[in-house]
Amino acid sequence: MKKLVAGAVVLICIGVVSMAEESIQLPVSFNADGTVNRPLNHRQWVNVGTTLIPQGEINTIDDLPISTSEYIDTYVEPMAFAIYMATGTWPNGTQIVKEFTATKPAEASEVLTESHYNGLAMLVKEVQRFPAETGHLGCFNFGHHPEPYETTSKVLPREQCSACHETLASEQQYIFADHHIGLRRKKN
Repeated sequence: MKKLVAGAVVLICIGVVSMAEESIQLPVSFNADGTVNRPLNHRQWVNVGTTLIPQGEINTIDDLPISTSEYIDTYVEPMAFAIYMATGTWPNGTQIVKEFTATKPAEASEVLTESHYNGLAMLVKEVQRFPAETGHLGCFNFGHHPEPYETTSKVLPREQCSACHETLASEQQYIFADHHIGLRRKKN
């Protein structure tokens, strides 16, 4: 039985690698006006890590100081995650969501706990749609405020979103894979 399961896993991995090599196009929900629809199931995607931004730091969604510490959970669409983990390459149609969560006030000796979801941003790799953008990446903002978030977003200007990716993640296909524990790949 173990050999059968192991064999199935190997076949799935080979299939994922083959799909990645065939210029795969993962589905992204764009509208005729160029806006993208907010994914409704992003919390069921693969959570690849969480970051804590201290109170007063600048938030990456709107470049304003935050009034409370925020956790940022990073989710990757499952097929894009599988292809990246198998090949080391982000496929066309990759969607990565960052969701911001405000924390409850806490004393220095207390644990920071979540208060409410407080913002949603998404990065999409689309070669045809973003041919001139760094890494073919479009960045989107569905709001930095409590839910409900906006249902659609237009692509953010390059200078607002791509500068850090260009400077600090050029050797990672412009996606900060090294910042997320869940994106660590085994070295062969």
